[in-house]
Amino acid sequence: MNKTWRLGVEIGGTKLQLGIGPGDGTLRALHRERVDPAQGAPGILARIEHAYPRLIEQAGIRRDQISAAGVGFGGPVDPLRGTVQKSFQVPGWEGFPLADWLRERLDLTRVVVENDADAAGLAETILGAGQGASPLLYSNIGSGIGGALIVSGQIYRGSGSGALEIGHLNVPDPRPGSDQTLELEQIASGWAIGRHAREAALAMSHDQRQAWSVLSRAGGDPNHITAIDVAQAAETGDPDAVAILRNARTALAFALNQAVTLLAPRRIVLGGGVSLIPDQLWLDPIRIAVAAIAFAPFRDNFDIVTALLGEEVVIHGALLLACPNLQS
Repeated sequence: MNKTWRLGVEIGGTKLQLGIGPGDGTLRALHRERVDPAQGAPGILARIEHAYPRLIEQAGIRRDQISAAGVGFGGPVDPLRGTVQKSFQVPGWEGFPLADWLRERLDLTRVVVENDADAAGLAETILGAGQGASPLLYSNIGSGIGGALIVSGQIYRGSGSGALEIGHLNVPDPRPGSDQTLELEQIASGWAIGRHAREAALAMSHDQRQAWSVLSRAGGDPNHITAIDVAQAAETGDPDAVAILRNARTALAFALNQAVTLLAPRRIVLGGGVSLIPDQLWLDPIRIAVAAIAFAPFRDNFDIVTALLGEEVVIHGALLLACPNLQS
């Protein structure tokens, strides 16, 4: 039986992915590359035009066999108009008519544009860790933090432009001595974890820096420290790395508790690169922390699990969006 092929596109702050598949969780072809945010929206659009013919060749199909595409975009969008409202990492996207551009440049009939977290949440609901669970709360914790609420297989968009921007929820800063509130992204995202470690390194004496395992993993340069370096050091018991991760978990648990209280989800799915940190350092303590503070009547009504679809989750969601029978 012949399959109907569709194009899925993920546009992030530093990553671009294009995939061809039928929307069933499999991929016929995949292209992934890093992009330079400094080149702005025009640079990413040029990369899409360049990669698309090669992707079709890789898939071994004809160009006219693809008529529909879905896009997961890293920032707020207007799904009804297919336009981008803003990217917080890449300049030049404000008000851009992305659906129209893709239809014209790639010769497509139908293009659906959604926020990347919404696309990922839809994919995890239909194909991944959220199957059979509704409402489903999805959060991707990577360079930033996004969120989605999927109710009975449908993306919840609030008043129209989006919802569940959990990364922009104000939470107490759990770092010792702080009495301020910050957006969750500023504490628990991958960029924030790396930044807090860089700040810690710069506050150390020369001898302390020389001995700090996080810094040695970054080649001795504080500017090169990443969340991966912090997680790897925490696995060995490094106390400063453990503390940085603990702060991130505490902030995330606080935010998830607010979401549980307001939305009563059946399942919470955590995705993104930070959620690949070993369970004993990330998922397990978060489960315990949320259970300890959750609204008592809701405490046994939800679970927290790790996403299953990996780095292609947004692509799978985008392919689902391109399915004409999916009323997202």
